[in-house]
Amino acid sequence: MESSSPASDNPGAPDGAPPAPADPALGPGLGERLVAVLSLTPGAFRHIAEAPRTFQSVLVALLGIALVGSVVTLGVFLTLLYPLVVLGWLTFHCVLSRLFTQLFVKEAPAGGLPSYPDWIRSQYFTLSPWIFGIVPLVGTFAWIYSIVLEVRSIMDMGGCSPGRAIVVLLATSLVRVLLFGLAVAVFGVGILSIFAVDLPW
Repeated sequence: MESSSPASDNPGAPDGAPPAPADPALGPGLGERLVAVLSLTPGAFRHIAEAPRTFQSVLVALLGIALVGSVVTLGVFLTLLYPLVVLGWLTFHCVLSRLFTQLFVKEAPAGGLPSYPDWIRSQYFTLSPWIFGIVPLVGTFAWIYSIVLEVRSIMDMGGCSPGRAIVVLLATSLVRVLLFGLAVAVFGVGILSIFAVDLPW
């Protein structure tokens, strides 16, 4: 007797990539999605990306980033400026992640890659562990687990292997570090020029 599973066939998966898991049966509730994300449920990020967009999801992401950013900085930046800067930097990171996934994954998964807005909204959930950063000595673990979740998100939405997802993450992080270093250098030169400091060049 032959038995088949819809999750076992994935004609759009690249060679060497694990078969795309069936989408988990997640409800519309934010709690169910968070539990699925934190438990590394295969297909959870893909499900979030394909779910209808809701203002609630975006609002929760904004408030979560604002809360964590303000608490971690011990109230130094209790304004909207710091959370918005963090959100903008994170969104830029998600855009780069989607771009590099499109470049490095040779064959898109069945249904193609999620659009940029859906990709960004889904990757916001990789910040879930940050809420535990307010607990002493747990911040480092939360940061590491957030990276693990990001690799899982790239695997889910890109339909690729763990190794390729790590390459996408490393490329994204490298570009971010280079741009951040460039911004710091330009800012530093500007500050030095304001105080009339002679530069070697």
